[in-house]
Amino acid sequence: MSRLYPFIRNTGIRKQESFRISLVPELPRILCLKDEEDNMNARISDLIDPLVEQAISQELFRGAVIRVDYKGKPLIEHPRGHAQWDETAKIPMEADYLFDLASLSKLFSSTAVLRIISRGDIRTNTKIVDLLGFKNSFVNDSLAHLPVSSLLDHSSGIHYWFPFYTRRRDSFEEILASVLTEHPLKDHMIYSDLNFMLIGLCIERIMGKSLPQAMQELLFDPINLKHTTYSPPVSRTVATEFGNRIEQQMVDDLGLSFSSWRDTSSAFRGVCDDGNCHYYFGGASGHAGIFADAADVTRLGNLYSDPDSMDFISPSVLAVACTKQRSDRGFGFQFGDIYPREGFGHTGFTGTYLYINPVLAVTITILTNRLHVNHPLNQNLFRKEIVEKILSVIE
Repeated sequence: MSRLYPFIRNTGIRKQESFRISLVPELPRILCLKDEEDNMNARISDLIDPLVEQAISQELFRGAVIRVDYKGKPLIEHPRGHAQWDETAKIPMEADYLFDLASLSKLFSSTAVLRIISRGDIRTNTKIVDLLGFKNSFVNDSLAHLPVSSLLDHSSGIHYWFPFYTRRRDSFEEILASVLTEHPLKDHMIYSDLNFMLIGLCIERIMGKSLPQAMQELLFDPINLKHTTYSPPVSRTVATEFGNRIEQQMVDDLGLSFSSWRDTSSAFRGVCDDGNCHYYFGGASGHAGIFADAADVTRLGNLYSDPDSMDFISPSVLAVACTKQRSDRGFGFQFGDIYPREGFGHTGFTGTYLYINPVLAVTITILTNRLHVNHPLNQNLFRKEIVEKILSVIE
């Protein structure tokens, strides 16, 4: 049986046998496998291309890159549409363009924490206050009982969101105290950006480095994420939103004010869309800020869909992380209808999506510029349909 997932059947070949077998030429079999992969690629393209073209025509997004890895190997990588489409430029999409991952960054952050746990530096039940040592006694007392795991699976009960940048002169701890006063902890799951802001601070404290430096050392370099960064070259990035139109309305709805919004007359590139990450944290936070191409996002997913390929997270930690906790959440993952066939993954506000299925050994990445249209729409039905079409070929 698989060392991590008991429902994945093992080949039964021992290491010694594997070495011996690898010396035997199997050219006809290799050619057969190549033909099979080409056939799967063509069938997948025939199924998903019309859906992507229709979505572009309906302005669900301007462009997309869809990548599928099967058993740890790339199967397809399809760029479609445009990376930018406005009055200033019309730039065709390319496979290696970098997308603002938005909340999909959370899965990178949680993976870094799982690596830290695997190394034995902390445990899942390590208390947040023991890592961060809050000076504010109210914050310290309010969060004293919360373990790191409660941030990873969003069971902490911390309020879902607050625009920290409306109080840029105040420290994170001061603003957090105000949020906890106005919104006491709940006893149920709340998907919260604040959970992963705290995760980012924990990573910095444990590593004794800035978040970009820590993530480079913990994750980006070890698993060879060649193009993943918080500071992308603008020329290789996909255009995002026209200002922060949606978030500006959210701030107005709270009766708060902010005077440094980005210009809405043109789309920005190379800087993160998320307001807290951009305006308050300077572009790098545990909940947002990462830019990556489809190949790197898929490689991260392969840590979970094909765990035997990379000895990065310990089997015991990985087994717990990929187990549904409360309300369709794992340690950094989401379960539910948009991840069919018992898959899991994460989404991002900018139009990013990662699907992971260790049973089928498949990872599917769908990156789009959802906000680069006049009226952004929900993409979940599109995502689910794309995944189901792909799985119909693989299964």
